[in-house]
Amino acid sequence: MRTLILALLIAVASTTASAADLEANKRLYRDFLETVINQRQPDAADRFVADGLIEHNPNIRAAGRKQFLANVLAGFSDYRGEIQEILAEGDKIVVRTLWTGTQDGPFLGLPPSGRKLQFTTADFFRIENGKLAEHWDVVDSLPRAVALGLVPPPKSPTQAAPK
Repeated sequence: MRTLILALLIAVASTTASAADLEANKRLYRDFLETVINQRQPDAADRFVADGLIEHNPNIRAAGRKQFLANVLAGFSDYRGEIQEILAEGDKIVVRTLWTGTQDGPFLGLPPSGRKLQFTTADFFRIENGKLAEHWDVVDSLPRAVALGLVPPPKSPTQAAPK
């Protein structure tokens, strides 16, 4: 009987620890987003990101995370992310984020345009030792490209080719 009670207590304790770890993983990203992006403190990124972060986004990898972040913040003085949804399981989190900003600085070789930007991403992170250790993402690129004037807006159904 004592063994059964002890086993139940251990099971409950380990479940509680897992739930706490999941919440800590979510809080890690929330704090990263708020501090580094929304409060515009890119130098604070090292508090949240592992030294050997594995980056799967080729654009971020090519520029380097710090340079990529510096370019975005220089191009959009009001750039910010708003978490729409965040899920955690094991050592991974998935975050759906709405990004907004006004291009009031140079970005991707484009001069300031005053264009408003709004797009979403789904970011996937692996957490290790309390830091973001690996990153994958899916970017809704069309609204971003249209907002920056890189591609024309899609035609509305009424502008489609005649039947």
